[in-house]
Amino acid sequence: MRSAADASALGMAFELEATADGSRRFTFVGHRCLAVNGVPAEIAMADASTLYNLILPEHRAAFDAAEAVALEKMQPFDIEVAMRRPDGEVRWHRIVSAPRHRPDGAVLWDGLQVDVTDRRQMAAELEEQRHRLEVAVEATGLGFWEWDIEAGTVTWSDRNKALFGLRPHEEVTVERYLSLVHPDDVDSVRAAFLSARDKPDGGDYSIEHRIVTPAGETHWILAHARVAKNANGGARLAVGTSLDITARKEAEERRALLMGELAHRAKNGIAVIMAMVSQTARSQATVEGFEELLIARLQAMANSQDLVTASGGRPVDLADVVGQAVAPFGQTRFDLDGGLAGVTIRGEIAVGMGLLLHEMATNAVKYGALSTRAGRVAIALEEAPEDKAVFAWRETGGPEVTPSNSRGFGTRLLNQVLRNQGGDVKFSFEPQGFQARVAFPVAQAD
Repeated sequence: MRSAADASALGMAFELEATADGSRRFTFVGHRCLAVNGVPAEIAMADASTLYNLILPEHRAAFDAAEAVALEKMQPFDIEVAMRRPDGEVRWHRIVSAPRHRPDGAVLWDGLQVDVTDRRQMAAELEEQRHRLEVAVEATGLGFWEWDIEAGTVTWSDRNKALFGLRPHEEVTVERYLSLVHPDDVDSVRAAFLSARDKPDGGDYSIEHRIVTPAGETHWILAHARVAKNANGGARLAVGTSLDITARKEAEERRALLMGELAHRAKNGIAVIMAMVSQTARSQATVEGFEELLIARLQAMANSQDLVTASGGRPVDLADVVGQAVAPFGQTRFDLDGGLAGVTIRGEIAVGMGLLLHEMATNAVKYGALSTRAGRVAIALEEAPEDKAVFAWRETGGPEVTPSNSRGFGTRLLNQVLRNQGGDVKFSFEPQGFQARVAFPVAQAD
């Protein structure tokens, strides 16, 4: 071993004798002592403390402790310590030594001292590069992770731990990671890894999956990873990044809900228009009359839709819907309850409500209170359950009203729009004038 160490320039071989009285002396020091320690072998042989004193004070206690444990258990010790050469340069050394007893009670230590400064500097540089890579990766919101498959160790950056709801000091294993993956997604995560692992030269994979943090929160993670193979074709290493895409997933869900809502509204709108065209055609004898009434109804529908569009999809103020619907008929002939301004309704109800109000106003002009100079229409709120609102339409001062058994456009509109949205309308033909009671769900204004 001594010859091999000298021949290969691996390091300095030595043999140290420690007697029962605590004295120490080298019985052998390899000729590379000068190259390794900056101290000639003869000086080290003459005084063993010459080399011991090179160990930095802050490392001496750890060295002595390692030596004591090795002596107690009669087993080798392996330690790295910093030593200051006589020229002042500090170098790192790995010292490996094993004890053996002599018949006279002394202990012989056979060992090897290797300068590992360059290796430690390279490791430090790699660690610094790794740190810089982690900082650069995490600046983009990504967490960095590495799985040494052969060694069975997992390394996560602090950012990656934070994404999964873990504290920086918490240990991570493959089992711990899988325990954080949503139970419904574990099989998909395994399948994604195995598909990359089983490729001849390794491969990349990307998967979106849910996690459940220790706090019970559910998040979405986008994982990109690469699986590397060793010389024998086995999986050696997997490295990757994690990105929290919860906000994007929630936006996608909202978009899907919005598209579904838009499709639903479009379908309802088409149904209303079809009913509008059919009913208008039945009630008009001429093309001109059909055109005039249909355009008026479509315009009322468009005006209500303008309110919904202007609100950006938020609830609409009932007073605005009522005011816009009755405006073409002369608002001075309508008595509007001031409380209408405190009620908001959903957009899909607002469109139907505008059409219903326009239809009742049109009938009032043709047959009801507004067909005479003295006639008036009152629109007032009434008591209702907490989640609903009710207003009454009351006509007075017009001609005497007789009940009608025909299902007009207002009735059809009710079935197509209001009732499907939780609304309800009850008509009554009182002698003093037509009346309607309109109930509908309220919405909370943003």
